[in-house]
Amino acid sequence: MKKILLIPAILILIGCAGTASITYNTSTDELLTFGNSIDTSFLMQHLEVIAHDSLEGRGTGTAGLDKTADYIAHFYSGLELTPKGDDSGWFQYFNLNATITDSLVYSTYRIEGADTLLVNHTVEAYDSFSDYYRTFGGSIPVSEEIVFVGFGINDESRNVQHLESDEISGKWVMMFEDMPYIVEGDTLINPQISANDRLRYLLRDHNVSGILMITDKSETEFNELASLHGRMLGNPENLSLEYRDDLRAGSGFPIGFMNVSPRLAAEILGLNGPAEIEQKREQTIQNITSFRPQSTGYLLDYKPYMHSGTIETQNILAYLEGADPELKEEVLVLMAHYDHVGIGQPDSSGDMIYNGADDNGSGTVALMAIANALSNARSQGFKPKRSILFLHVSAEEVGLLGSRYYSDHPVIPIEKTVANFNADMIGRSDPQNIESGDTDYVYLIGGEIISSGLDSLVTAANQQSVNMRLDRRYNDLSDPNQFYRRSDHWNFGRLSVPFVFFFTGVHEDYHQPSDTFDKIEFDKYRRVVQLIYSSSIMVSNYDGRPVVDNQEFIDITGSMPR
Repeated sequence: MKKILLIPAILILIGCAGTASITYNTSTDELLTFGNSIDTSFLMQHLEVIAHDSLEGRGTGTAGLDKTADYIAHFYSGLELTPKGDDSGWFQYFNLNATITDSLVYSTYRIEGADTLLVNHTVEAYDSFSDYYRTFGGSIPVSEEIVFVGFGINDESRNVQHLESDEISGKWVMMFEDMPYIVEGDTLINPQISANDRLRYLLRDHNVSGILMITDKSETEFNELASLHGRMLGNPENLSLEYRDDLRAGSGFPIGFMNVSPRLAAEILGLNGPAEIEQKREQTIQNITSFRPQSTGYLLDYKPYMHSGTIETQNILAYLEGADPELKEEVLVLMAHYDHVGIGQPDSSGDMIYNGADDNGSGTVALMAIANALSNARSQGFKPKRSILFLHVSAEEVGLLGSRYYSDHPVIPIEKTVANFNADMIGRSDPQNIESGDTDYVYLIGGEIISSGLDSLVTAANQQSVNMRLDRRYNDLSDPNQFYRRSDHWNFGRLSVPFVFFFTGVHEDYHQPSDTFDKIEFDKYRRVVQLIYSSSIMVSNYDGRPVVDNQEFIDITGSMPR
């Protein structure tokens, strides 16, 4: 049963024969006051859901992302906004090419002269775990000898040489996962190389065929992680938009990065069980400068079973029609991606769920909060002049694919799209601002390097609302971070739609399982959302239209493929 709304006296009712149309008040000053209704309790309530473990990191093509989409759509339905997706629904569906891994088969052989003896055959699959588990890569089969390379580092400053290309080229290399500390007198000195650089050097300089990590976990802990990794098989990888045939999904990263169980690692190293692995590690540290790669006398035959397929995912589109008879045909697009990276490599605590509270649960809930404030305004007789489209896109983390799809298939013509606001990672402060003690800021990217008019509107909105510090340090077309084209706003910018990217910076939990709800700075987050709300009102009610007027940006977008 539909609700019966009591329309306040401020509305003028014009109608006949039982029908009525409502004339809304479009006062900018009055609409701005509704930004005060955006509060931390609303943000906390919904972000706790979006970043919950049960959604398993919202990976594109997963059940967790689909559940998130249903939650967001149900919210907009409750506000009685207009669905703008396919067939008058909330979702704009699109297909992605994908590579799907069914199982990974590992056969370990002991080399006996010209012959080999199978000593271990194990399968990594959704419903079983193995003596190996893949962390990433491994799209091609490999059958090669295993060479033990200690810690897998070359550190000239410490006279450490664990990698020799003629010994390891084309081979599986097996090494300790954790980095050592070298004893010099009473001082522990870490080698001058990061764990990530260690892997890059192995691939770039030594042409290895695969990497096997010896974990410091117990056999039970290893089996738990192996089981979790097995459950990740079947999730789509190497995604690309189906309709863009020139960008079909590839087979993925060829080199495999695997972990091997303590029990099997001990056997390959010729030890009497997992208990001796720590002794082997200590011996390697004691002889760290004299250690050289050692053949294990074992061979690993690895076979991935993969297939290509197509998956369906969705953007979410909710629409608030403007109140001006002419300007309502134009739209401001408020956008945030609601996907994250799903389940992945565990952190030191063993957590494998990448919750993405800041990236981009914060932007997702920001749009919901702005829609809620505008719904409150509408219920009291106020609406902006232009229409607003709330666009939640998926597949951002795998290449800005959802926003690309929308920009190629807009529900409101691009020429009627006056501007785009993108909210991505707006709930935290970055280390440099925390260190300075001034965290009441937001980075603006776009704006003045695209459209001076749009930048002026955001600046005015800030002055009339939260008065935060608008930091433009990354707002430079030559900035090495290239933030102006690293999130979904770029798919509007490439079509000459002026945009502003609201962003509060990269922090230590970026793309880590530790990007969790409890790390959000909710008072600051609320203020950023209120700024985006106020900026939306200013743009929606602007009598003119912000235009792209920076020639350098025009030249860049004109020279890039669209």
